[in-house]
Amino acid sequence: MSLVQMTTEQLQQLIEAVKVAAIADNPVASAPAPSKGSFTNCGSRFGGERDHYAVEEFITSVETFKDIEHIKDEDALRGISLLFYDLASTWWQGVKREAKTWNDAVELIRSHFAPTKPAYQIYMEIFQHNQGTGIGIDTFVLAKRALLAQLPEGRHNEESEIDLIYGLLNVDYRKHIARHDVKTFKDLLEKARIVEHNDTETFEDPAPKPSTERGSGLGGRNRCSYCSYRGHTIENCRKKKSAEGH
Repeated sequence: MSLVQMTTEQLQQLIEAVKVAAIADNPVASAPAPSKGSFTNCGSRFGGERDHYAVEEFITSVETFKDIEHIKDEDALRGISLLFYDLASTWWQGVKREAKTWNDAVELIRSHFAPTKPAYQIYMEIFQHNQGTGIGIDTFVLAKRALLAQLPEGRHNEESEIDLIYGLLNVDYRKHIARHDVKTFKDLLEKARIVEHNDTETFEDPAPKPSTERGSGLGGRNRCSYCSYRGHTIENCRKKKSAEGH
């Protein structure tokens, strides 16, 4: 029977027969492609630091990589050991049976290396240090807000958080920035940067003072750093010259 004489049904049967024969000859080709995603090329590694920020940075980085590479949860769970070293690697060998899912593994990391602190302890850390001299406003506010983020969700709104941090600012900032002028952290940082910029200009380009000799009309403005008398400078101090034998 030629193809021209075949009915549509007969042609479909022939196609199915060819497919079955092809699968029988090469069963591997017919199997669904396995997931190729893994953590082999992930740049994040964790050694077991007991630090909230280090743990959260690691988890965020790994989950971002997992999403981008489309790694399935079960594959991620099997491959997470590639990301551990030192203490973390030893720890994982002992607890991996407890992780039935990817979310279980993430929670195990958090609970062991960065357990949730009680609220009172977080408040103690917030108020432990004021903004010292030489600490930039960005660095200081960033550190305090990171602590506030560890409190239970919804504990404070932004206005309340500013109240908590404002009183810890260096007095030089509070002299120039009134609390009622600040509505958001963005406002606070922008105004504080202006204060820092103005202070930098003051130190880098001080107004020059006139140099005068004793007896001039402006002589009273100078004070000798050697004898402390006004009206002359150390270069013209008679007492200093006498002491040196001149």
